Amino acid sequence: MLGYTKTTTKSVEQAVEDLGTAVESNGFKVLNQLDISGILNGKGFDCEPTRILEVCHAPSAAAVLDANVNISLLLPCKINVYARQGQTYVSALDPGMMKQFFEEPEILKIADDVQTAIKRIVDQAV
Repeated sequence: MLGYTKTTTKSVEQAVEDLGTAVESNGFKVLNQLDISGILNGKGFDCEPTRILEVCHAPSAAAVLDANVNISLLLPCKINVYARQGQTYVSALDPGMMKQFFEEPEILKIADDVQTAIKRIVDQAV
């Protein structure tokens, strides 16, 4: 499974704010927030509200990077908030998918832990 997606009755702005709170309360940090729709709309393309939050749990990131630096291709974790046809979604890339690409035992355990935390964060945000 590529991602974990939930719907919410919140606006994109409120969902992003609540997502930030959930991220922090679970020991993660928002490293960056990209306003994809703002960028595309500013270039003349029509795009419904779309935000990407890049989040990190520093101890987990450090451990997986020690195990295999190529995992940096999948870092940081991404959680999207977007609206389509009046419905708001919160969707996270599933960290468990990294187990398909890496075999180190440290990565497998951390992937499970981060997967659980990311799902909890999405659930708390909606």
